[in-house]
Amino acid sequence: MKKHSLDILFRYRKHLLEKEQITLQDKIAEENQQKARLLQLQARVQATHEAKAKAGSVEEIRALDDAAAYLHGRIILAKRAVTLTGQAREEALSQTLKSKQARDQIGLLIENGRVAHARAMDDSERKQIDELVTSRYATAFGAL
Repeated sequence: MKKHSLDILFRYRKHLLEKEQITLQDKIAEENQQKARLLQLQARVQATHEAKAKAGSVEEIRALDDAAAYLHGRIILAKRAVTLTGQAREEALSQTLKSKQARDQIGLLIENGRVAHARAMDDSERKQIDELVTSRYATAFGAL
C-alpha cells in the first residue's frame, strides 16, 4: 500500500478507536449507575426490614411487607440491568481492543515502510559514495 493510503487508513482507525473508547466509557458509567441503583434498592430493603422489626401494629407490618416485596422485585430487575450493562461493557471493551489492534497493525505497516525507505536511502547513499570513491581512485591512478 502506498504511504498516503496507509496514513489515511491509520487516521480513520484512530478515529474509530476514539469512538470505541468513548462508547466504552459510556458503558462503564452506565454499569456503575446500575450498580449504584442496586445498592440503593438494597439499602431501602434493609431499612424496610429494620422498620418492620420496630413496627407497632399489624397494618404497619403488612405495609412494610408489601414495600419489601415490591423492592425485592425491583432488586431483581436491577440485578438483570447490572448483568446486561456488564455484558455491554465487555462487548465494548472487546470492540475497543479490536479497534486498537487494527490501528496498531496499520501503524506497524507505516513504521515498516519508513524503515524500509530509510534503509533504501542509506543503500543508495552508500552506492553513490562507493561510485564516487571508485571514480576518484580511477582518475587518480589514470593520471599517474
